[in-house]
Amino acid sequence: MRRHLPLLLAALGAFLLTLIPLLRLYVSDQVLRTPLEQQSVTRATAESATYLDPATMTIEVGPLVQTRWLIGDVLAGTAERAVWGESVSLTTAEDQRLDYHERRLAFDRRSGEIVNCCGEYLDEDTRVKQTGQAFRWPFQAARRDYQLFDLRLRRPVSATFDGVELIGEVETYRYVQRTPRQLVPGEEAPLPRRLLGLKGKGYVGVARHAEIRRTFWIEPVSGLPIRTEDQVTETLSTADGSARVTGLDAVFRTSAGDVLAALDTADFYRRWILLVDTVVPVGGGLLGGGCVVAAIWLARRRSPAAQDQEQVPGHQLAQAR
Repeated sequence: MRRHLPLLLAALGAFLLTLIPLLRLYVSDQVLRTPLEQQSVTRATAESATYLDPATMTIEVGPLVQTRWLIGDVLAGTAERAVWGESVSLTTAEDQRLDYHERRLAFDRRSGEIVNCCGEYLDEDTRVKQTGQAFRWPFQAARRDYQLFDLRLRRPVSATFDGVELIGEVETYRYVQRTPRQLVPGEEAPLPRRLLGLKGKGYVGVARHAEIRRTFWIEPVSGLPIRTEDQVTETLSTADGSARVTGLDAVFRTSAGDVLAALDTADFYRRWILLVDTVVPVGGGLLGGGCVVAAIWLARRRSPAAQDQEQVPGHQLAQAR
């Protein structure tokens, strides 16, 4: 066994050194992907919002809750893409629904970018082609702008990198979507003329416009959104713009519990990335290099010349010199 020890050490060292690029180039790519299965509920609350109550046709002030469900379609996913469904509901504190959107889409499991396939739709409309990031940023998110798809506006928008900020003790990248006032697609129910301050009785047709400032705090290693702040101002106005009323004026913020849950999930990915990309390769490289050096040293000690030199008595070496 001792005779074969240098060979065994050399083989082990070579294996460990070969493992380094394998871990970084293949294992990391296979492990660090968004899961196919997903079941989650998150909430964002506006403590004091102004909104139009469609039941009473009056302007109200009070808390609103935006609830978001994500459900993964495991069977529709592959090694490269995931398919998730998203539902977003806006309700009052008494659970009266004011707005609702639903969509299904596929996205790349590493980059988070939307892939047009797999029965995608938005509010039952299959003609809408969604683009940009889906539910997350890519792993190792960069300090640059990203494109998103806005459910309310039904079009792509840009989220601009806006700086670095700590949430707790975790560094996040802040991205801001700034969308000036523009028309919201879709038909609106007519409003009473009195609500718009117009003379006469009956109803009048209106259009909805929205102005949005949405801020995302992204943990860059995992690409996960940790917190969002959604400032929305919507107005309902007549075709000529002569009369208008507030449809929604609110600032929605992610609940504290959901922020903590997102931080835990991001920490899981960060640990995996640290293990696969740094700890194991560095440790394997040091151990592998040590095994190779030890194998060379043992091989030299056991070489015939070294053994002959060890067998020559000390006084004969002195005479030879």
